[in-house]
Amino acid sequence: MCKHADQTEEFIHHLLENVYPCLELKLQNAIHCVYLKEYDEEQKDYLLELMQNLRNDFSSLVTCEQKLVFPSVMKVFNAKSAKEVPLPNLFDLMQLTRSKEHKIMSHVHNLTSLLDTNTFKNGAIKQHDLADSFNINFVKEKYRWNKMIEDRLNSCSCFRSNVFKGLGLDPKTNSLPKQV
Repeated sequence: MCKHADQTEEFIHHLLENVYPCLELKLQNAIHCVYLKEYDEEQKDYLLELMQNLRNDFSSLVTCEQKLVFPSVMKVFNAKSAKEVPLPNLFDLMQLTRSKEHKIMSHVHNLTSLLDTNTFKNGAIKQHDLADSFNINFVKEKYRWNKMIEDRLNSCSCFRSNVFKGLGLDPKTNSLPKQV
């Protein structure tokens, strides 16, 4: 296994053990905050709906990455040859996660906009903390992950070769292999 595989595995562990649990805890605290009862019912319901949607899409992303993306990335690193195991199409998987990330950030943007209104501007501390955590930590860590995968494609020959094989392309020419 190349050194890039070890670094990638460490980063996956960092996301699953540090980043994602912290965000999930902030989601739980914001949704179950007892001080929300002090707000107008209609505003509170909309705020809760936004946070529930964020939680659902965040959980979907985490599950997708745990079950599909992260194992697939490591499978590409660990493949000795494309004949041993069918290699996944990482481009499709990365597009799927980026779509989920975009949906999450759309919820965060809506949440931030709502929290900036007069109703919630000087309160809703846990909800502001939640929005800030996604706007800062989630964005930063997902950027690092996506950049790392891009860097692996550009600089790690074993990873790059197996990604192309997973697409059914000849890694040397980036074209379809000749049929015999």
